Amino acid sequence: MLAWLTNATKRRIVREIKKILYDHPRYRSDSENVQNKFAFDERPQRGVIVNGTSADRVRLSADNYMGRLSSFCMLVPADGAPCTTVEWVRENFNILEQVSPDRSVFPSAPGVYLFEVKSVPDDARNIPGYITVSPILTVIGEPLITFGDTGDLDAQLSRSNIYPRSVRLWMDNRIALIPDVDFSVNYETGAIRFLKEVPPGEFVHADYRYAEPQSAPFAFKSEQFDISMIPGAVLAFGDRSQECDKFSVVVTDERTDVADVYGGKFEVNFDLIAFSKDSEDREKLSDYIVMKILERQNALGFEGIELMDVSPGGENEDVFNPETDEYFYESSIALSLRVDWSIFVPLPVVLWRSEMSTKASEGSASSIGGAESTSMLVDSAFASFMIGKQDLTFERMRLRLL
Repeated sequence: MLAWLTNATKRRIVREIKKILYDHPRYRSDSENVQNKFAFDERPQRGVIVNGTSADRVRLSADNYMGRLSSFCMLVPADGAPCTTVEWVRENFNILEQVSPDRSVFPSAPGVYLFEVKSVPDDARNIPGYITVSPILTVIGEPLITFGDTGDLDAQLSRSNIYPRSVRLWMDNRIALIPDVDFSVNYETGAIRFLKEVPPGEFVHADYRYAEPQSAPFAFKSEQFDISMIPGAVLAFGDRSQECDKFSVVVTDERTDVADVYGGKFEVNFDLIAFSKDSEDREKLSDYIVMKILERQNALGFEGIELMDVSPGGENEDVFNPETDEYFYESSIALSLRVDWSIFVPLPVVLWRSEMSTKASEGSASSIGGAESTSMLVDSAFASFMIGKQDLTFERMRLRLL
């Protein structure tokens, strides 16, 4: 979920006001006196409080549906784990533009990158957590063998340490061969043994996955992002990390639909309180903040934060020391923002190839020398038809899940 709601928006406004004060020589030493509520151990001479948050939802459509996200990478739960450590995964456009001007090439190899949390961050002591990555890379359409005579029964994949049950062989790039009926695989060495004689002149391509060594642990912190674990991708870590949590990031060599996007806008209102022990200084501080927020509204707009209104409000006096008759002078600033929110519902199933067959035929028959099976490439309509038909007991889809 990506959301500029009350807490995230307030933290962003606090950072912006700190920067505004730091840019002014007079207020530079007060830039750390910008707080959420009155969180000071001792009240400083001058500062700003972000107070009084409220929000109203702006409905853009009946069900808030915005469309589908197309990307090279997508987040997928792994092994039934809660998958709460990372909030979202997106393409890193800066890296993609360095590789290809039109962002059409992803720098990391396609496959499944399995993450496992070894330790969680300790924010109080500023100690990072650690996470490992185990790449299981995908090979599509590798030329395996062209049969010259009926004696050719052995072939070799170019990789070893093959991921179990991931090998798919395609004769003439359209007929799927049946594992343990037409061929067998040594997953450690990548050796292929054909169990049936293949007519001369036929050629076979292979799709499979192979495992790469596990990486050294990467350090990560709560509510920060990382761009080094998978070059070309941005991983955003939230504050819900759990030890032994697992998740996968699936990378494809072409963009695919990875999530349904729901979103909209909220109108968020804040009351900023600028205070100082000098009444005239309080007025100057308030005016300076208002003008600087107006000056920076375009920069905030690029982040999905639209400035609706900012205006000075009322003034107030607060007793600091009644014995010496000292006061704090306060002025309020009304700040109204319209911010974006969006939720991404993953679509982790990708139909890579499909063929229609029966369990009985797979157990007794062979694709080699037999009738051609129905096969196609990435046809979601065909997949929906086959999966939705409950009365097709024997017919099934052979799906390759990416």
